[in-house]
Amino acid sequence: MTRYLSDTRPEAEAVLIDLLRQAPPWRKIRMMEALNKQMRALSLAGVQARHPLADEAEVQRQLAEIWLGTELATKVYASLTDGWPLSNPTNTMINEATTVTLQVVSLLEELQIPYVIGGSLASTFHGVARATLDADIVAAIGFEHIPILVSRLQDDFYLSPDAIHDAIVYHSAFNLIHLATLFKVDIFVPKERAFDAAQLARGVRGAFSAESERQVRITSAEDTILVKLEWYRLGGESSERQWLDIIGVLRVQSNRLDRDYMWRTAGELGVEDLLGNALDEASTTGG
Repeated sequence: MTRYLSDTRPEAEAVLIDLLRQAPPWRKIRMMEALNKQMRALSLAGVQARHPLADEAEVQRQLAEIWLGTELATKVYASLTDGWPLSNPTNTMINEATTVTLQVVSLLEELQIPYVIGGSLASTFHGVARATLDADIVAAIGFEHIPILVSRLQDDFYLSPDAIHDAIVYHSAFNLIHLATLFKVDIFVPKERAFDAAQLARGVRGAFSAESERQVRITSAEDTILVKLEWYRLGGESSERQWLDIIGVLRVQSNRLDRDYMWRTAGELGVEDLLGNALDEASTTGG
């Protein structure tokens, strides 16, 4: 069978495809609405985290630059008399994708399992917004956690106890598929290397939406870039989405980044050349 999702186990992918086949059109439309709302919420929360003293007008201007680029945003924003209409508290606070992610995160926190939210959710928070079909979470899950994870999640999610076991053994990933919304949460068990330990330790706390006080742990901007560089190389350096996520974080974070840490760790991961290329491209396309 043809594989469509490289980060999903074959049996989980088969379940997800079957659920999507059975889903009525309204459910698929609602899924996309939820993903777009989550993207908007994280993007807005990231701007407010980087500019805590900014007024609403400045926040809107920063959002416009992220979404449109500096040149186009300047032209469009200047022509609007009522500001840039991107944020709407009633639309960005809570949505299905966020609720599902927080359900898993809340259980990890209850069990005191170290975790960080990574992937495209992290790159949206730190950089340029992009909707994603799943949430990536790095979590230091052990064998002792399997029974309670299964008992607490099995009513709401498709999951495989064997897949969880294998992910712990091989330091790989397993998948949770929320049956009501079809939103997928990928849990990555950290490898036994210094970078994975640092990624968990260096996670930053941030709101999952600009209007919610609910704080979660998110992969740092530097580690978000490094993880995506590693995934980009493992994928044959062909994923435009991964590369654009990397460039987006580099452009938005700019001089906030700990470049010494990035260069040192990139060398350890074997992606030093890719980091150099990304920094060069970000500096020439910063606008």
